[in-house]
Amino acid sequence: MNRLAGRFLGANLAVLGVAILMIAIAAQSMFINDHDLGLLMWVLVPAVLGAAMVAVLLARPLARDAKRICDAAMRVTEGDLTARTGVTRNDELGEAAAAFDIMVARLDAVEQERSLMLSSISHDLRTPLAALRAAVEAIRDGVATDPDMYLTGMERQVMALSSLVDDLQLHSRLVSGTIDLRRVRLDLTELADEAMETVRPLAETRNVKLLLEAKRRITIEADGSQLGRVIRNLLDNAIRHAPSDSVVLVQVEQVGDRAVLRVIDQGDGFPPEFRERAFEPFTRADPARDTRTGTAGLGLSIARGIVMAHDGTVGLGDGPHHIGLDPRTRGGSSI
Repeated sequence: MNRLAGRFLGANLAVLGVAILMIAIAAQSMFINDHDLGLLMWVLVPAVLGAAMVAVLLARPLARDAKRICDAAMRVTEGDLTARTGVTRNDELGEAAAAFDIMVARLDAVEQERSLMLSSISHDLRTPLAALRAAVEAIRDGVATDPDMYLTGMERQVMALSSLVDDLQLHSRLVSGTIDLRRVRLDLTELADEAMETVRPLAETRNVKLLLEAKRRITIEADGSQLGRVIRNLLDNAIRHAPSDSVVLVQVEQVGDRAVLRVIDQGDGFPPEFRERAFEPFTRADPARDTRTGTAGLGLSIARGIVMAHDGTVGLGDGPHHIGLDPRTRGGSSI
């Protein structure tokens, strides 16, 4: 007999023992005659046996499910975050098991994200650090034919590392909800135009034309620096994935009481299997994870965090779209 069944049985026997004691006291005080006392005893004996059987039958499933929860907890303490109780009940024990499973699932998700983050960061640090080490060794050994060129490359790698650190810090603030937004009244059309001018050199190197479409100026209350970062990120992604001699269109309009900005390119878009997790941190559509195409896979995740901090939404749109007289597009982003 397990401990839970023993406690059930002990509780039932204690109740029956109190009843027997009260009957005995009543009989001793002549409140119950001998005939009635004998009849009560014949009733109490099967009651005691029945209570024992009921206690054991009720305790068995409780003890079994409690052991499952205990076993799952022990597996979690040993580091197995795939452990689940497998308990399905409609009582408090079932609620406790369900809460435990949800807690472990969240811990598992956090652990997977942490592992992915460490893997991503270590991968993205390896390339610039290796380039810096090679440049330093070349200059130190006197084999650098053009030291200024080496120094320029080192500066570029240092800037890449600084950008990675800035992205990690911003992502941490967004996740923790501690980002400080300085909202002011600004023109979204003008903000989009400024972002386009910032990325125009990149567009020219890739023979991509930037167009802005806005029927009127739309003012919003937002943090210009942070929202501008989002627009630049979307433009950067669009330009990098747009084919040569194509167009990237930025549309700004008002739909109801919402300001809508769309960045539409003529590229192939993200693979279907990647679309659902495109805004997750440390993910890239390119399995090779070329550090020249992004910084730790945080761009779209940061964009989503900033837009959500402004009480907005961001998502990927489906084509086909048309950009003026150019061929139809196949993908785009909107906020």
